[in-house]
Amino acid sequence: MSNLYHTGLTPQVLDFKPPDSSTKEFVPPPDRAFSADRNKISLLSAASKVTQLTPYIGTELSGVQLSRLTEKQKDELALLAAERGVVFFRDQDIAIDEQYELTRHYGLQDRDANQQDPRHVTILGRETDGRDWGNYGAEFHNDHTYEINTPSYTMLRMIRTPESGGDTIWTSQTALFDKLSTPLQKLFESMHAVHSSEQNYINYINMGNKPFRAPVRREHPLVRTHPVTKQKSLFYNPQFIIQIKELNGLENVHMLNFLRDYMHSADDITVRWKWEPGSVAFWDNRVVAHRAVPGGYNASEREGKRTAIFGERPCYDPAGKTLSEQKAELNDHPTKLNGAAPNGL
Repeated sequence: MSNLYHTGLTPQVLDFKPPDSSTKEFVPPPDRAFSADRNKISLLSAASKVTQLTPYIGTELSGVQLSRLTEKQKDELALLAAERGVVFFRDQDIAIDEQYELTRHYGLQDRDANQQDPRHVTILGRETDGRDWGNYGAEFHNDHTYEINTPSYTMLRMIRTPESGGDTIWTSQTALFDKLSTPLQKLFESMHAVHSSEQNYINYINMGNKPFRAPVRREHPLVRTHPVTKQKSLFYNPQFIIQIKELNGLENVHMLNFLRDYMHSADDITVRWKWEPGSVAFWDNRVVAHRAVPGGYNASEREGKRTAIFGERPCYDPAGKTLSEQKAELNDHPTKLNGAAPNGL
C-alpha cells in the first residue's frame, strides 16, 4: 500500500516522553511571492544563465549569489519556486547565519519534530539500502505534512558531497495532478488524506534519537490550491499518508498503491540534481515531492543544512486552475492573469 513501516513498539518507544506539545494552527505572514514582479526581471537579469532543467520542474540560475540578493530578488525567488517547484544554484558563498537570515525573509522558521538544532536540520548521507524493512528514507515525501501549518519555502545547502551518489529527485505535484484524467481529478478533489508521524516517531527513537514532539495525525485535502499561483496540485505524501478518509479499507489499499505507482513513474515531470559543495536547492514544499537517492557512497561525505518556514494550512479552492487550464487561459488572454505565470519563465 505504501512504504509506511515502523521498527516496533520497543520499551524505548513506550518509555519515551517528548518534552514539547504539538503545534497549533496559526495564520502565517503573507507569502512573499505576492510582492514579486510577475516577470521576475530583477532576479533573472542578475543571472549569467537561466536553465530550465526540464519542461515542468527545475530551474538553475547561474552567476547569482544568494548572499547578495536584494529584497526584490528574494521575493522573485519565492515566485519562481512556486511556479517551477525548485530552483538550483551552484558555487554559493552563503554561510549558515546568512541562510537563517534569508529564511526569515520568507516567514516564521519551521522546526521538524525530530530537529535537534532549532535553526536547521542537518542532512547526512545514507549508506543503507532503501529497500530494507523500516527504511523509508528513500521514499518520496513533502517534509512533515503531518503538521497543521505544513512547510512552504525550503532551502538545502550542501557543505560536503561525494564524487558520485547522494543525488536528490524532485517531482512536480502540480503536473502530477494536471496529467490525471478529468474523472480522477474530480474524485481526488473531494478527498482528504490522513497524514501521520507515528512511524517516523517510532523509528527515530529506535535509532537512539529523541524527538521533541509526540506523534500526531492530521487531515489535509488530497488536492490543494496554491495561494499565489492559484494552481491545483496533488498533495500526496507516501511517507506520511496512512489513509484516505472517504474510502473504505480495500479501496484505500488500491488507491494508495495507485498514487505511489503514479508518483514513481512520473519521469517526465521529475528533475534529478547532482550536488556539489556549495550547491543550494530552494523549493516550494507545497507543490513538489522529493527523495534522496541512498547507497553506493560514503555517507560521511554528504552533509547539508536545511531550513524552512511554516506555510498556511493546506486548503482546496474549487476556483483554482490546473496547469493546462491556466496555460490555455494565458494563451487566449495574454494580459488577463495578474498573478503568476503558469510553469514559470
